[in-house]
Amino acid sequence: MQSLGLSNPWALTGLLLLIPIILLYLLKPKPRHIKFPTIMFITRIEKDRRFRLFPKRFVRDPLLIIQLLIVLFLVLAIANPFFISQVEKRPMGNIVFVIDSSASMQSTDIRPSRFSRAKELAKKILDDSSPESSFSIILAENMPIVVLKNSDRETARTVLDRLTCADTPTNIGDSILFARDMLSGVKTNREIYVFSDFSNSEGTDIELASKLALRDGIDIKLIKVFAGGNNIGIIDIDAKRFLTNRDRFYLTFTLENFNSEEITVEGEILVDGNSIESIREKIPGRSTKLIHIEDDISPESHIVGVRIDNEDDLTIDNEAYAIIPEIKKYSVLLITDDDSDIYLEHALKSSPDIKLTKAIPPVIPEFDGFDTVVQGEVNKELLLKGMYGDLKLYVEEGGNLVVLACSDLGDIKDPDLEVLLPVRLEWIKNLESEIEILKDHEILRDTVLEDIIVKRYFKCNAKNKSEVVAEVTGMPEIAYHRYGEGMVVYVGLNPNPSWSNFYYSSSMPIFWFQLIRWINRADTATVMYNFKTGESLPVRQTVNVTTPSNKTLEGRNIILDEIGIYKTETSGNKEQIAVNLANEKESDIAGSIGMDTINVGSEIKREKIDVEQDLYPYLLSIVLFLLIMELIYYIRRGYFQRKTGSGT
Repeated sequence: MQSLGLSNPWALTGLLLLIPIILLYLLKPKPRHIKFPTIMFITRIEKDRRFRLFPKRFVRDPLLIIQLLIVLFLVLAIANPFFISQVEKRPMGNIVFVIDSSASMQSTDIRPSRFSRAKELAKKILDDSSPESSFSIILAENMPIVVLKNSDRETARTVLDRLTCADTPTNIGDSILFARDMLSGVKTNREIYVFSDFSNSEGTDIELASKLALRDGIDIKLIKVFAGGNNIGIIDIDAKRFLTNRDRFYLTFTLENFNSEEITVEGEILVDGNSIESIREKIPGRSTKLIHIEDDISPESHIVGVRIDNEDDLTIDNEAYAIIPEIKKYSVLLITDDDSDIYLEHALKSSPDIKLTKAIPPVIPEFDGFDTVVQGEVNKELLLKGMYGDLKLYVEEGGNLVVLACSDLGDIKDPDLEVLLPVRLEWIKNLESEIEILKDHEILRDTVLEDIIVKRYFKCNAKNKSEVVAEVTGMPEIAYHRYGEGMVVYVGLNPNPSWSNFYYSSSMPIFWFQLIRWINRADTATVMYNFKTGESLPVRQTVNVTTPSNKTLEGRNIILDEIGIYKTETSGNKEQIAVNLANEKESDIAGSIGMDTINVGSEIKREKIDVEQDLYPYLLSIVLFLLIMELIYYIRRGYFQRKTGSGT
């Protein structure tokens, strides 16, 4: 208690009412006495005695004392006395909860899990908050997800009960900035509570985001839900068929021991759920172990899995999967002059998945029997009139065309070819240059083009909203666009020695195989088969997806937030994809970002404010009690009985 005061001090003038009450009590009519000679002497003595004991009689009259106290406390109640005390400021106004729902929050070093404890702490703040407060909730996965906006306390509690943790990395910094933007137009008190283990974070720096929120006058508290933890995890996995032998595959994966002491890791490798090899590896503390195996495999699609059996505080990185897609044969027609495009021919023949047919103009077979037509080095004088008209019809009906830059390409003034090409050709430049990659495309995966020197290239410009994958000195070098039902790709990177040194690169056959495989994939087919959590599923059409937890989703850009095997279906085309955590930072549950936070076992310190504590409710309670006492006193003295008797 710091001080006392009165809200209505003028009401104390009501204490003057005590004076008339006392006067009325003293002047009230006395009973009439009749004197008899025999008792006159006694009454005179009694009169003197009554006069001497009047003060005591005045004090002992309970009815008068009760009435005086009623007036006293009633006047004090109207004056509204109060005392000022310091109390912690309750959360109020607009409150945003940012809850880390990443993979590491599933750690059980805090029972039942870090995520469950974060929800409990949020509920405690709900209980302590003002009923008039407004609540919003943001889940910090690899991107901010708003699950509740400007709602009441009970709705917030219901939503918190239903929240589940994802298997993705986290992005706390961007989530704080998102919460800051949500509160930007609010004039009342604004608070952000962040619940996380702060093991790691993608995106904006957390401290920077917090300072930006504080600069805007938003109170932000970082609450750390963390108690260390033991973990062994699979941080990387890759499984593919050999390019030269499609009936064999290789599997590489990395195990990491995040503990300080050496641990023997036990587990097994599975293909389609059947164990093919056991794992028993000693891994020193804070170290990794790369494991590689090779084995035979059939042409069908397969699921390769790795499972470790050691018990730890984070289980979702104890399993990892990889999809090896089925072998598909592609029929390719190569149109080229005799003794030309030898390196390209060898690259296409090196893949057992490609059935290559070579055609030398002017003798060219019908295009309909081929999945893809590749035009290489051709002599314009040997090309038959109408060939590009046939190619145009072939592409419109779903065929695929790859046009390789060559000496005569710019001089072929055929309008059908000009329509088909995704670029507008001008002339050839003879200048050694390097390739610049513009797009992380599937056809460039596992290739290295940084050391390739281009000696000749076309000065050209992209057209028809073409996609440019790579360029040389600002000119499209690899570009494509859709034409009708098919696809047309322009490849300026000619492996002929007079054009580039691409012919001796080990990436050349890989590039051409991946180009042929990609260009023949249907719109309904999955572009990739192996993903990390937090990535999205890129498809060209709406796809139906069944998640590892048997949830059903539909859309074009599905966020993959669970580890395991997803099943996709589009227009009758069914495929499977594998999703893994494979994130070293997220698996390191014993680590944490060094920053100023509130630990989970500590109390959240709040600002103390002066609060007036009114006393009038207590005074009115006393008045009510005294009124009841007065009523009881009257009843016991028989006041109401005498009134009733006199009335009859």
